[in-house]
Amino acid sequence: MTATSDRFALVTGTSAGIGAAVTSQLLDRGWRVVGVARRPGAIAHSRYTHLAVDLGEVDSLRVIEDEIASLLRHQSVRRVGLVNNAAAPGPLAAMENVSPNDLLQLCAVNVVAPFSLMGIVVRQAPPDAAVRIVNVSSGAAVAAYPGLGPYSATKAALRMAGMVLAAEVGSPKRERPRSDIAILSYEPGAVDTDMQVYARSLGRDAFPWVDMFHAFVERKMLVPPAAPAAEIVKFLESDGHPGFSEARFGR
Repeated sequence: MTATSDRFALVTGTSAGIGAAVTSQLLDRGWRVVGVARRPGAIAHSRYTHLAVDLGEVDSLRVIEDEIASLLRHQSVRRVGLVNNAAAPGPLAAMENVSPNDLLQLCAVNVVAPFSLMGIVVRQAPPDAAVRIVNVSSGAAVAAYPGLGPYSATKAALRMAGMVLAAEVGSPKRERPRSDIAILSYEPGAVDTDMQVYARSLGRDAFPWVDMFHAFVERKMLVPPAAPAAEIVKFLESDGHPGFSEARFGR
């Protein structure tokens, strides 16, 4: 860790999209970053470490904790960031057509992993460090969209997990109090990512509501990943936030 890297971030889903954009911007601003993705990392930087692991596997969480614990334990880190960006779209289908096995796998990636990573960061971050957590959410976490039941449910669960963590950290009954932790549930809007491409690839027979995703393109509503990434980085670097807050891209 270099002299400019008293700031450490763990970012998931760094092989593409918002995760890659957040990582690039953090590195440009002097952060030390550990990135997580199933695919090999495309980022080459002296302050970047890539962990090619599958967040759907519980053993991956132990690998991640070992990696960041060793970094945080031996370095004088003053600010710690976590960006829970990685997510799977899951089966896009009517709820009666969703198999339990598919739902379990989706929950592992979209709920169990980010839930656990929040706990790891709170557990391992230096006691006096500023901790900033961004859970990349979706409008589907707070509104009902046909065909997005599994994805919506997992994003809603993560949103509530962030609320609960903020309540716990702010509780006077907490055994290990933290004075500076803030959690943001962030809706990036319609972003031009692989998830959008996947949704548009589905036929109307399998996913009758696919026209919504085609409309994003036709109406030029998709934004480049770097735009919401800049708002995420701003939150990680700033102070004065409440324990839990919510934001949408551009607002």
